[in-house]
Amino acid sequence: MKKNIFYFFSIFLFLFIFLIIDLSLSNTILNYKNCFKYEQYYYELKKNCKESYRFKKTFPIVETITDELGLRVGNKSPLKTKDNENIFIFGDSFTYGVGLEYEKTFVGLIEKKIKNQNIFNFGVGSYSPSVYLYKLKKKLKEGVVPDKIILFLDLTDVLDEASRWDYNDELNIVKLKTNEVYKRSLEKEKFFKRNFKVSTNLFSYLNFHLRTFRDKVKIKIKDERKIKTSIQGSFTYTEPELLDKRFWKSDTLSLGIAKLENRLNKISNISKKVNSDFYIVIYPWAETLEFGQEKFNWSEFTKRMCIKIDCKVIDAIPEFQLYKDQNTNWSNELYFLNDEHFNKKGAFLLSEKVIKNIN
Repeated sequence: MKKNIFYFFSIFLFLFIFLIIDLSLSNTILNYKNCFKYEQYYYELKKNCKESYRFKKTFPIVETITDELGLRVGNKSPLKTKDNENIFIFGDSFTYGVGLEYEKTFVGLIEKKIKNQNIFNFGVGSYSPSVYLYKLKKKLKEGVVPDKIILFLDLTDVLDEASRWDYNDELNIVKLKTNEVYKRSLEKEKFFKRNFKVSTNLFSYLNFHLRTFRDKVKIKIKDERKIKTSIQGSFTYTEPELLDKRFWKSDTLSLGIAKLENRLNKISNISKKVNSDFYIVIYPWAETLEFGQEKFNWSEFTKRMCIKIDCKVIDAIPEFQLYKDQNTNWSNELYFLNDEHFNKKGAFLLSEKVIKNIN
């Protein structure tokens, strides 16, 4: 009996000390913030910021560093000089590189391989061509001219153009359609998550690896894998009338496509005026590879559009499809678990395709 009481007391004391340490660290060393600057109907990255950021609870915490322009850079990113050519890179969370240290993102890998170039990474989560057009015009007004424009066109850009962003071409003003992002930024973290970050991160880490292990076992034993489907990317393989009506109204797809083409055409016209090469890069989500593009062919759409507006297409989907055909565990090897975003191997595969084509 005394022995059991001793064990119970020891465990209780250990947990109590652990939680006290966790509470202390969470409100000092681990009291990190992200580099996002939220405003009414708009958001961007802060300038000269160095903080940590977790995209989702199942994602690792990664460091975010921004330069004096408010663009994500790495610890070893070269300084921009007037003697180098300027490459403007536009994109959303894929281009920002959620879940990856900058050096392992596809933009970081491109920067490492291409010498004597100033890389301007304008990528921020849930940005779309309306924001890219705004950013491009703003930069040109500041006197910075691109020699190359590389725009990573994402599947979610269709819904974002239709339902997320508004753009005033005459005034060059871009705004979110709702103020929900700003309101959410004002909300405080939940008590446990805010004060017990060590415990929260430990549980997330264990959960992530247990889920990864479980998926690998399913693939090895049963040849089964769970591919995440999404509201944003489902339009390539789903009949229009079967899309989620909460987000896809009867005209959402056509409106999103029309606005997307309009914005990209204007970016193309600007690129011609400043004598810049304009590339559009497309890439697959895991669900694209698993379920295809039979209802809306993203590859053919982009190629037809680029013939019309005069841009160069870099279609990375065939490379990813080939990898899928040759590797049983392709989804976990290229993407974060049950997510559409690339892990470091997926980012590497895309970077190799882009480097090969722009060189």
